[in-house]
Amino acid sequence: MEIQPAVDRPTVRAHKRQFAWQILLPMILVLLVGLVAGGFVIANSVSGQGSIRPWADVSLIWLIAPVLFFALAFLAILVAIIYGMVKLLQVTPHYTGKAQGFFDLVSATTRKLADRVAQPVVWVRQAGAVLKSIFRL
Repeated sequence: MEIQPAVDRPTVRAHKRQFAWQILLPMILVLLVGLVAGGFVIANSVSGQGSIRPWADVSLIWLIAPVLFFALAFLAILVAIIYGMVKLLQVTPHYTGKAQGFFDLVSATTRKLADRVAQPVVWVRQAGAVLKSIFRL
């Protein structure tokens, strides 16, 4: 396999710069803030000077916040689905009426064709029954 040379275009350089400033830097800052907060909690609980309860409450908030975010997203999706179903149910009766009319026409046509196909067989059997009854006498 050939090793291809690195692509050095202005768009690639801009992408790398944006990746560093818009993705890496915020992630590193959030990680550092989390580590510093964890360090404060550990230092406070080890020193025994302050109460651990406020830090426990803050930790609980940080644990509940993502769950609430996903619950809100789920609620938004559910509302969108319900809204779509309401709109669909407003439109559906018109088109289901058309579909029912179409299938009634298909049913009637099928029944007529089946009767036409079966008619010669019925006539032959009727004629056979009539002949049997005549010769039986």
